[in-house]
Amino acid sequence: MTPAGPDLRDAAAQAAALLHREGAALDRRDWAAWLDLYEEDAVFWVPAWRDDGTTTDDPDREISWIYHPSKAGLVERVRRITSQKSVTAMPLPRTAHFVSNVVADAAEAGGLQVAATWCVMTVHPRTAEQHTLFGRYEVRMTRRPGAPLRIAAKKVVLVNDRVSTLIDVYCL
Repeated sequence: MTPAGPDLRDAAAQAAALLHREGAALDRRDWAAWLDLYEEDAVFWVPAWRDDGTTTDDPDREISWIYHPSKAGLVERVRRITSQKSVTAMPLPRTAHFVSNVVADAAEAGGLQVAATWCVMTVHPRTAEQHTLFGRYEVRMTRRPGAPLRIAAKKVVLVNDRVSTLIDVYCL
């Protein structure tokens, strides 16, 4: 085993813990804790599918399900959700996030490139409709000196994008 092996396993465990904390914060609707997991310049992107096997690759020129080029977009989204100015968030569905198969690779400047699979189950309290969304995460994580690991960029590949429900940050 190379010297980087145990370090990378520890990094993968830390990355998995961060993704699990993120899902738990969303499930509890702890918006402040969720936003604290993101860097200020973090990108949050859910690309659309160009065809059966390829997602779009340029959020500035092609369609996306969701695209926020910085944390400010996530903060605004949370503001709309909590102020009940978003029709899609009234009442907010209950969610259960599951993250697995977390794999971390070393990235530049001590950061991590992380891949994972995910599944989110939702139930709408008003209608009792249940939905399951699933896909893959591609996440770049960073750690500033003396600070915890945080999300610098998150690409959410929604595998089952033909769903009969809303798609928002809290159900991905």
